[in-house]
Amino acid sequence: MIRQSGAAMANPFPNGPGTVEAAGRLNIRLGKPRRQSPRAGGIEAGVRFAIRGSVAGEEVQGVSQWFELDGGQFVWAGACRDFQRLADGEDDDRPPRRHLGDYAPPVFTTATGIRHKVQGLRPQGLEGLIVHFDAYRIRQAGNGAEDSDRRSLDMMRSAQANGFHYGEISRTGTIFLAEGFEWGEWGSHAGQSQCPVTGRPGVSRYYVGFEMNNPGPLFEAQEDGVFCPWFNAVRDANGEVVLDVRGRCTRRSANDEWYSVDEVRKVAADGNIKAGIYLPYSHEQFEALTRLCLYLARTFPATFSLDRVFGHDEVAPKRKNDPGGALADPARLMTIPSSGTG
Repeated sequence: MIRQSGAAMANPFPNGPGTVEAAGRLNIRLGKPRRQSPRAGGIEAGVRFAIRGSVAGEEVQGVSQWFELDGGQFVWAGACRDFQRLADGEDDDRPPRRHLGDYAPPVFTTATGIRHKVQGLRPQGLEGLIVHFDAYRIRQAGNGAEDSDRRSLDMMRSAQANGFHYGEISRTGTIFLAEGFEWGEWGSHAGQSQCPVTGRPGVSRYYVGFEMNNPGPLFEAQEDGVFCPWFNAVRDANGEVVLDVRGRCTRRSANDEWYSVDEVRKVAADGNIKAGIYLPYSHEQFEALTRLCLYLARTFPATFSLDRVFGHDEVAPKRKNDPGGALADPARLMTIPSSGTG
C-alpha cells in the first residue's frame, strides 16, 4: 500500500554511509527514489551491500526512506535489514571492503519479457555452475563498437525459443536473468554431460549455466592481421569452416564481425582447453563471473561449492570447447576464496 499523504513512519534506519543486507529480492531504481523509476537491476535476498546514505522518497507501506547507491541508483529501505555504520575514520565516499574480503555483490538485470523453460527442481539444491560462451556476435558491425548487452539479450531470446535455461553475462559485466528465474529450478543448458568429480550425468540438473557473450574459437583469415568467427567465415555444406593449405579461412564480409591481432590470444592445448585462437572475456565479464560465484557460495553455503565451477569443456570434453582460452584467468576464478579479510 502506498500512502499519498500524511506523516511517514520514522525512518527504520539511521542516516549515513554503511552497509545493509537485503531482506528480500530488491529492485534497484534509477534516477529517483520511487517505484515508477526505471529498474536498473536487482539485489538478491541475503546479499550485504554498501550504501552512500539515505534520502526521502516515495512512501511505501509507511516507509519513505530509500538508500542511495552509486550512479544515482536507489533501493527502498523497507526491504532491508541490519544496517552497519562505517567506523570512525573510514572513507565516507567509498565504504571499505575489508569486511567483505575480495567480495563485491553482483547486480542482476531481469531480461524483461523473456522466460526460460524450467524442467524441475534441483534434487539437492544448487551445487555448482557451468561456464559457457554463446559463440555469437558482440559488435554492431565489422571491427566497430561493441554492442554486447543487445547481443546478450538476443541469446536470452534464443534460449526461450529453443527451450534452454541459462543466464547471460555481457562484455559490459551485465548479468542477465530471465523473468521468474529461480536458483533452485533447472533447465537444459549443458546437454549430454558428466561431472568430472561426482561422475553424475546430466549436469544441468545440479549446476546452473551462464553463457558469456563471446564469438567462440576464431580463425585466421587470408588477410594478414584479421581473425574471423565461424559466422563470418566461408563454410562447407556441413557448416564447417573451410581452411586453405595454410590453415586460413576466407572472410565472408568486411562489414560483418572480425577482430584484429591485438585483440585475440593464441593458446596451446592444456587439459580440457583446446588449442586455438580466442577473444578473451572482458575484464568486466571476468569480474562479474567471479562476483557471481562468490555470491552463490555465500547464498547457498550448504550446497554450492566453488569446487563445482566447471567449464563446459570439462563436463563435455569430447564435443565442447567453451570457455577454452577465452577465460582470462581460470586458475584465479576456481581458487578465489569464498571469504577473506582483504
